[in-house]
Amino acid sequence: MTFMDNDNRQPIEEKAYAVALPCSPADFGNFIGSLLGKPQTISKIYRGSFELKTEDITNSYHIVIQRVTQQNDAHIIQFTVRLIFNDNSSILLNSFNDFIAYNEVRPLTVVQAHLSWSFLVNFQDRKYPEKQEIELSFITVAPGGLIVLEADDSPFVPLARSTSGGILSFRIKHTARTWGADIEALLTGHVKNLMLPQSKYREFVQRHNGKIATIIAFVFFATTVGVCIASANSISADQLKSLSSLIGSVNATDRKVDKLLEMIASGFWGRYFFSVFVFTIFSLVMSILIGIWVETSTDTRRPSYILLTRKSYQHKEAADKNYRFKWFSFLASIVFSVASGIISNVLFTKYWGN
Repeated sequence: MTFMDNDNRQPIEEKAYAVALPCSPADFGNFIGSLLGKPQTISKIYRGSFELKTEDITNSYHIVIQRVTQQNDAHIIQFTVRLIFNDNSSILLNSFNDFIAYNEVRPLTVVQAHLSWSFLVNFQDRKYPEKQEIELSFITVAPGGLIVLEADDSPFVPLARSTSGGILSFRIKHTARTWGADIEALLTGHVKNLMLPQSKYREFVQRHNGKIATIIAFVFFATTVGVCIASANSISADQLKSLSSLIGSVNATDRKVDKLLEMIASGFWGRYFFSVFVFTIFSLVMSILIGIWVETSTDTRRPSYILLTRKSYQHKEAADKNYRFKWFSFLASIVFSVASGIISNVLFTKYWGN
């Protein structure tokens, strides 16, 4: 490639440059191989609730940096923070200083935060430095309409639901097993410290929500069937008592026939069994609806937040209200199932008892 000299208008050839490294070709090849070699991977995922703030990310950064640099001769290559918002947009911050200076002006909520470290570590038993990578992720809601599903043991909502808690995960790409195990222990303890505790009662209800909903629905329906059977036995006993004088009489044939015809003409048992059928179907539908109500309201896992924007704090206030409301809804569903079962059974018994 050539350029023209402005004064003499003579072509000037561009000079070629080279970079010299103070090592032999074999050493250089080994060094590149140590960087590009395929590392081993350690991954862990935790499901729980958390409130991630700027200081938590700052602490995470310093904890990892301190541990890595204390053990070996290590140099950080890059640190990035990738934030994903509730409108499916994202932003990548390419350094710790960029993250500290970052201030989101859009009215958006952060739903995911992914932290990534890249190191060159010169282990004591290795001749050349090797690349190590650490990734730490915090997820409250999956973007793009994706739903994080969890297994469910309920017959009412068998397709599962989106989780109301969060996901904390980390991945370590390493070339030294002891180094990777040490970082794994460090991140495991750090992640567990970030997880928020939950009430034992709510945790029990959340864990067994399907069984609780099934038991309450079954008890409601079984009580209804039991009342129908008890009512039928009571009515049958009353009619037998009213006919006892005729059954023991030898010369009351006309009265027996009249009584029998009267019962047939009134259609008592036909109306009764039709009422039992309608009442049973109604109770079955109500038990299913109550079961769905109980199960959805027992999804009381504490929500997670990434509090890096003003909109995130506003979202937290609304989500906390919904979290408290779900617990009251669960208690209300139990009270409603008991009260409706008692009232409906009393009304049925009163109606046919007369």
